[in-house]
Amino acid sequence: MVSDELKRIESALARGQLSVPDETGLHHPTSARCPQDGAASPVYRTEAMGGGGITRVVFRCPVCDRRFEVPKEEMFLR
Repeated sequence: MVSDELKRIESALARGQLSVPDETGLHHPTSARCPQDGAASPVYRTEAMGGGGITRVVFRCPVCDRRFEVPKEEMFLR
């Protein structure tokens, strides 16, 4: 089953956005856990197709400086 958070992330990426607003208007950025040390990592770089949707997201760990990609199912909102 696809989670509500995953649906919101997929929708945001399709619109070319990296954050999702909650009911109060506060935006929550897309993040991922570093595969090396598990630290919550922000987006470092993206790639997009001509239609504006984000097709590739690269994260960068603030602890070990590793750059990595994960499937959408492993992304989360902070």
